[in-house]
Amino acid sequence: SGRFLRSWGDDLIGQAHGLRIDRHDNVWVTDIGHHLVLQFNSKGKLLLALGTSDKPGEGRDQFNKPTDVAFGPDDELYVSDGYGNNRVVKFTTKGKFVTTWGKPGTGRGEFNLPHTILVDRKGRVVVGDRENNRVQVFDNNGKWQATWTGIAPFGLAEDSDGAIYVADGRANQVLKINPKTGKVASRWGSKGADPGQFQLPHMLAVDGKKNLYVVEILGQRLQKLRR
Repeated sequence: SGRFLRSWGDDLIGQAHGLRIDRHDNVWVTDIGHHLVLQFNSKGKLLLALGTSDKPGEGRDQFNKPTDVAFGPDDELYVSDGYGNNRVVKFTTKGKFVTTWGKPGTGRGEFNLPHTILVDRKGRVVVGDRENNRVQVFDNNGKWQATWTGIAPFGLAEDSDGAIYVADGRANQVLKINPKTGKVASRWGSKGADPGQFQLPHMLAVDGKKNLYVVEILGQRLQKLRR
């Protein structure tokens, strides 16, 4: 309903960028200010911190402005380490480093700002390669599988049927993507401040009833779109 319940993080988070909730109701935040990935319980207690605070880098225990996180079927964690490193980093559920892939570029497995990430119902790692205007799809160890072009993916979400939604910040629209073909099945919105319009949509989420929640940077608001 949008009624305020509580907040936390002023004493911990430098600049919150991405936010995801795992299947255990833990809240994960990517902090591009301190170069950290933080796990909280639903009450705001800090459970885990990945990265080295205020020390950006390419090491196993470092990020450089990480943008988003995603969760695998065994609670493994994938981080799009996007603004500085152009890579994906995989960890166990306990935060142990597993592998990493990606480098700057336009080829397969290369990125120009991996801005958002999810693991779909097939176990594929879907990465929004924002400044390359495409989505890249990998297996769970980073092997390239597909590229979907013509999309500016600022945010990604998946519904219970496996359809993938994209917050396209350049088009000021929300796109519904066919997960088999990567083609746009439908789209909503246009640039503007009216209900149903968007001003740089940045991230989105979908609930169990397939309602969409879209947050905007320039609009500075959250909109709920009913199925």
